[in-house]
Order: sequence, then C-alpha cells, then structure tokens
Amino acid sequence: MDMHGIAGGVRQEWGILMVGKARRIVVWLLMCCVLAGVLPERADACEKQERTGTRWQLSGKEPMRLLSEIMDGQLTDKAAVPKMGEPEVGPTNELGALQPDVPGVLPTNVPAGQPTEVPGIQPVEPPVEKPETPTASFRPSAPPSSPLVLKNPGAKLSKGGQKGIGYGKVNKQKIYHINAYATDEVKLKPSKKCTYKLTGGKSKKDVRTGKVKVTRDGKVTCRDKAKDHKQYAIVRMTSVDSGESIYAYIYFAPRLYTKKVPGHVVYQGKTAAVAYNYSWKNIQITSSNPKVASVNKKGIITARKTGTAVITAKVKKSARNAIKTKITVKEEPWIVNDKDTLYTYEDMTADLREISSKYRGKASLRSIGSSEDGRSIWCLRIGNPSAGRKIVIDAGIHAREWLNPLMIVRKCEEILRLYGDYKSTLNHVCLYVVPMINPDGVSISQSGFGAIHSKKLQKQCKKTKSSSRTWKGNARGVNLNFNFPGGWNPKGKSKKPDGITYPGEKAASEKETKAMIRFINGLSGIKGVLNYHSMGSILYWNYNVESNAPLYERQSALAKKVNSFTNYRLMPKSISTDPNGGFGDWLIYEKKIPNVTVETGTVACPLPHSQLGRITKQNSELLNWFVKDYAK
Repeated sequence: MDMHGIAGGVRQEWGILMVGKARRIVVWLLMCCVLAGVLPERADACEKQERTGTRWQLSGKEPMRLLSEIMDGQLTDKAAVPKMGEPEVGPTNELGALQPDVPGVLPTNVPAGQPTEVPGIQPVEPPVEKPETPTASFRPSAPPSSPLVLKNPGAKLSKGGQKGIGYGKVNKQKIYHINAYATDEVKLKPSKKCTYKLTGGKSKKDVRTGKVKVTRDGKVTCRDKAKDHKQYAIVRMTSVDSGESIYAYIYFAPRLYTKKVPGHVVYQGKTAAVAYNYSWKNIQITSSNPKVASVNKKGIITARKTGTAVITAKVKKSARNAIKTKITVKEEPWIVNDKDTLYTYEDMTADLREISSKYRGKASLRSIGSSEDGRSIWCLRIGNPSAGRKIVIDAGIHAREWLNPLMIVRKCEEILRLYGDYKSTLNHVCLYVVPMINPDGVSISQSGFGAIHSKKLQKQCKKTKSSSRTWKGNARGVNLNFNFPGGWNPKGKSKKPDGITYPGEKAASEKETKAMIRFINGLSGIKGVLNYHSMGSILYWNYNVESNAPLYERQSALAKKVNSFTNYRLMPKSISTDPNGGFGDWLIYEKKIPNVTVETGTVACPLPHSQLGRITKQNSELLNWFVKDYAK
C-alpha cells in the first residue's frame, strides 16, 4: 500500500487549514490520531479505496469545527473521530484545497462539472448530500436521584407530635410516625441502604439502659417489660450513598397482661371472668379446648367438664402481644359431705355458715329463734328477699328423723352451685329452708341425753325412761308436731313428757314452736310448704278444707305433683285430715297455706345412712320443680 499517496490525499483535503503554526499543530494532531488508532490500521483499507476510486473524508463535520473541537477537548466520543473508509456526508468544502503533492490524487479546486482526466485514476463522483445524522457528542447524564423515604406500611409523615419523648426530640422538620407494641419488633424499611442510630426516647436513662434498641439492619425492639409502661424511640436513618437523613418516631404500646385472673382451677359447671389491660374490642380471645372450658368475647369462662384448657388473649393488630392462662376444670368439692353417717347439729351449722359465705348475695343465713337448750334454729334464704312470692321447706321437727336435714342442706348447696339454672325464678321467688327445727332432739337421738347442756333438762329427759335413740321430742320431752295451735289437743297422747307423744302443757308452749310461728307470720306471700318427715314413703295432704274450694284445689294440685315425682303413696282423708296440733295443721287451717308432709324412708327411724341415696334420688327432681316452677 502507498502510504505516501494516502498522506498526500489528506494534505490536499486539509491544505487550506495548514498555514504557519496551524499546519504544525494539525500534523501533530494527525500523528496522535494515527497513534491512537483513529486512522486505518490496516493497509488494505486504503488499497480498497484506491481500487474503487472512492475518496475518503475525515468526517461529516466541517474541518474548522472538527479542529476546534479537537483542540478544545470536546471531541471525546470515538464515534465522532474520523475513520478511514467513511465517506463524508454533508456540504462540500467551499474553501478549496491545496494542489496535491502526491501524484494520482485529484485536485479539489477543479470547477464542478468539468472533466478532469488523469491517467490511471478514475474520476471521483461528487458526493451525494444526505441529511446529517446527529451524532451524540456527550454521554447521557444520570437522572436525578430520588429522595430518601420510609416505606413501612402505616408510617405517616407529619411534623412534630412526638409525644412521650423526653430526650432527643426532633424539631422543625417532618418525621415518620409508627405505632407498634412493646412485644413486637419494628423493621425499618427506608428506600435506600442506610445506617441507623437511636437518637431519642422516653428518657435518656431508658435509652442508655437499652429499654429500646436498634440493630445495624434497622430492627427496633422494646425491652421494657413493666406493666402499663409506654415506650418511645426516635431513630435516625442516614443514606450510605447520598448522606441524607430521615427520622422515625416509634410509639410502643404496653404489653398485654391480665388484670383479673380467674384462678387456675375452675369448678365444673361454674363460670369465671378474666380481664385485661386492653378493651375487649381490641382483643381476640380463644380457648384451646372449648369442650373443657369455653370463653366468650367478654372473657367469661365456662367450665364444662374436667380437664385442662388454655385461654389465649391476643391484641388484634399485634403479632406477638398475647398472653396465655391455663385453666384446670375440676369437680367442685362439696361443702356438705353426704357420706357423713352422723350429720350432727354442729356439722349442719358449719355447713350452713360456709354455704352462706361462699354464695353471698345469693344466700343468707339467720337464726329464727333458739331451742330450749339454747341452740339456734337456722334458716337459709336463697333468692331475692324482696320477692313477692315465697316458698318454704322444713325438716327435723322430730329428733330421730335427722337423715332428712342432711338431704335438704345438700340440696340447697346443689341449687346454689347451679344457680344459673334457677336464676330466672329466684329473681322473683324466694326460698326459705329450716333444715332442723328441733336441734336439741336431734342431738339427743344421735349422742344421748348427755348432749343436752342444761343439767336440769338432762335430768328431765332421763326421768322419762325413754330411749334417746328413738327420741322424737325436744329437750323438754315435748313432741313439737303436736304443739301447734292448729287443732292442738291432748286426747290420746301422753300426759307427761316422754319424748314421743307428749303435746306439751298447751299449744305453742315450746320455744321451737313459737319460733316457727313467728317465722311464718313474718313472711307474706307464702305459696306453699314442704314438710319433711320419716318414715313410710307416704304423703299426708288431705286436710278437711273442701269447703274452701280454691284452697283445696291448690292443696290437691300440690299433693298430686309431689306424688308424680316421688311415687310416694297419697294417704286417704280418714288418716290425714283431723287437726292434731301439727305444723301442717296450723299452716292449712290457720294460715291457709297449702302444704304436704313428705315421709321419706322405708325402715324404722332413725333411718340408716344407706337410705340417703334412694331418698335423694326420689326427691331431687321434686325439689327442683318446687323451687323452679311451683311459685313462678
């Protein structure tokens, strides 16, 4: 390849520019271009141009502008540097050119349109002007970077409002607010990679002691485990790239805890309440075993059967703010021990006091009088004392019939244990129970005459020569069920104290009788009475009151209902109608109150403890009905 020819062509094209020092500068620049690889690196490229007769140009730019850009350092893009073999696109050089120093190169100052013949050289076709394609001279600048923002869901950008911050408060700029819980971890999510620093909190001490902390990867935690403590934190996030900073203000709501704990043991059939330091609308509460213990939305736990359940309360908008309470359901121990083979007055008194204390508000205990030997005659009230309708159950008027008081007191406890089943009735009906009218006589029958405190009464009882075990009367030997004003008479009875049939010197001569009369007279609205005696599994009911049709109908209806539950035989009128000074006689004849005397047991008194199960089964449903439905 003829390098001299190539150089001559270049000098001819650029000749007009090369004058004086400018020529030397251009030559120097061309040498730099050659060294930089701008001019063709391969000789065959030049030869190809000579064969085709195509004249190469440096660039489509005007020579003066190109030189200016080269000298000013603006032409940095290789795409703008002229290369061998690229035909110039654009206007021709109107300034002309120097005559070529190299043979074979066409002069550029020949007028257009005139043929120029040079041996061995093909004429060069004038270049066709094409629209100049703009060539980018500068690299595209990077788009402006977006500002640093916090992308946590629920984070609100606002100015001020940093309540609870006593240290490191951020003033006069907007800050992101985040609400969280003391149990939960807050992962900060800035739009750029950041460093994190805890700059503020509830107090400087809390920050120093680590009540709130932030990790290198932006996890903020609260380690304050105190009840009802609110914690706060301010965290500065600084972009690693741009250095800009934003702040997050985090409020940690208190941990969930129980304000009212039901106790770890709840008895079967009972309810218990649990309460928390959050309102119920913000808590979801569930039971792990609803068949054992269920819980409603207000925290009322119902113990259904023996076993274990876990009550879990969780703050609805929190991931970890929850608390668990283990509940064990057991069968409630009875106050009244039905396995007690000798249910004494002292046992009964203790049970009644414990029952009234345990079920305060539902039951109350009071003495309606004293016995001849100074023992209190107890009355247990169950239900609303202001109720207009009242019912009465009594037992133990005869000394040797002391199994009935055990059955009655046990039933009272059952009613109170299951109070919810009776509540609708007991809101407007009140039950009064006198389980042992004759405490002195019961003590004699169980423990002998030595159980009487008074030496005088002991001597009087012993003088009767009667058996203490089969004793029926009080400490003065009077049969109390012959001592009431309703048809009192001494006919066919003992003339002196014997503890069996002696009716007393006169009607209502005994303290126990007077106490019962006073008690009944003090109650208004009594709708019916059940008098428990033993023995025979029979019912005394048919008093001579047919002339008072409404009273007789009520009396008859009550007796038939008692019979339907117990299957005890209804005694005929010839046996149970004559007034005889009994408590039932006084109720029906004097007070016009329907009543039935229920005689339990099938063997001679005192009834053995083995009879209790059968008696309880026969009378349980009767008593349920009497309390729930009779007077409502």
